Amino acid sequence: MAGVTQSVTINASPEAVFSYVADVSKHGEWSTPSHKLTVEKTSEGAVGQGTTFQSIGHQFGENNDTVTITEYRPNERVVFESEGKAGLIRHTFEVKPSNDGVELSKTFDPIETKMPLTLFMPLVKMFNAPRGLKGDLGRIKTKLEGGQ
Repeated sequence: MAGVTQSVTINASPEAVFSYVADVSKHGEWSTPSHKLTVEKTSEGAVGQGTTFQSIGHQFGENNDTVTITEYRPNERVVFESEGKAGLIRHTFEVKPSNDGVELSKTFDPIETKMPLTLFMPLVKMFNAPRGLKGDLGRIKTKLEGGQ
């Protein structure tokens, strides 16, 4: 199954947008509030390919995931994979300059899911993922354009 992608235009520089979304430890600032996501960096050095994080979220119970940045192209693209009880999920952010600032896209791509997520994945991809991605992108836009 292919991933689900949504995008938004943000009035900010590519550097500011990329820097914000590539710092996975900031994802609790814009993720769905009910998930109560917290993320901590677990590796040394600057954020880049190979950087690891530990995330704790609350969606259908507590989820404790290991997150690894698998691709890092400054100001263009960052890909990270989260692995936990739901399985292995790939998340991709792409940053493209546009006339109105930056077009930021986010893709949710389940690589290997575990039960019960495997059973519900068609519904998740049809309904939950698009709505969740739009919400995430809207909160990122608000944050980067100076809102709360």
